[in-house]
Amino acid sequence: MSRTAATKLIRSPLDPRWLIPDGWEHILGSKIDYRLGQSVLHLGRVQFNQHVRQADPAKPHAHPHHQLLYYQRGDGILKTAGHEYRVAHGSIFVLPAQCRHQFESLDGESATCLALDFTIDESAYASLDLGGLPMDSEVAVLLSLLHGASARPFQLSPIDQHGIDRCIEDIVAENDARETGYATMIQAHLLRLIASCLRGARRATGFGEFFRHTAWRHNLIAERAVALIEEHATRHPELTLSEIAKRCGASANHLNRILAKHTGRTFHQLLLRRRLQQASALLRQGRMNCTEAAFASGFNDSNYFSRAFRKAYGYSPSKLFRR
Repeated sequence: MSRTAATKLIRSPLDPRWLIPDGWEHILGSKIDYRLGQSVLHLGRVQFNQHVRQADPAKPHAHPHHQLLYYQRGDGILKTAGHEYRVAHGSIFVLPAQCRHQFESLDGESATCLALDFTIDESAYASLDLGGLPMDSEVAVLLSLLHGASARPFQLSPIDQHGIDRCIEDIVAENDARETGYATMIQAHLLRLIASCLRGARRATGFGEFFRHTAWRHNLIAERAVALIEEHATRHPELTLSEIAKRCGASANHLNRILAKHTGRTFHQLLLRRRLQQASALLRQGRMNCTEAAFASGFNDSNYFSRAFRKAYGYSPSKLFRR
């Protein structure tokens, strides 16, 4: 039996529906911030929910924050987004904010889950530079769990379950002993707990396929590719599709498909549009002729520039230059 089963659990002063080890409230009274890549995870309440067997299941509800649930004992049915999932010891479930859900206990041992309430700075997503967010990145794992088509649980391997259970035991032991620096040690173990949960989810059966099909990843790749094109369109040597694809963690063909779906244009069409926009701006300034504006905008052939300009705008660039 895990240490938490023998430790005295009391009603949380923050929410009487939840249970915490006696004395825990003195440690988690304020948020703890952890840096994940260039994003910041703000950890709020950490508490246990002991689902008693009852005739009427808990009513559907939602939270204004994200929530990571780790089921440490018992089993039941978690209902969310029109789906029902069986959860048991070792199930991990990340619920996005405002996702309505409810839990129904099954016959047998009452279910106990550890819940971590958190938020994450989504404004930092676009600036992430992790080689296209490979699946081994903890940020990528967390974002995929938060932004999948629907929330779903993953069953951790026995080894990963043991590691997380041991981490929880260490947290409870520090809380019980109250030796010098115990609050700092608990915060360190909480970071270890988050990392262990993400690592376990990454290694869980079915996560790889789930990760590859999360829409947020394609959105992020498209946004990053467009930003790189905007920034480097006029660069010499010329920006290439393979270079952008490598920096976005995708193959060239896959990147082109993502761009076509999200922008309606391929890489080369986006690159050409940006160069023509730049050339137009230079010509309106009246400081360069057509040939100079073409080369300053990334074109290597002034004749090609003139043809592309006329096709895009319906008139020659020389007409714009004379204005």
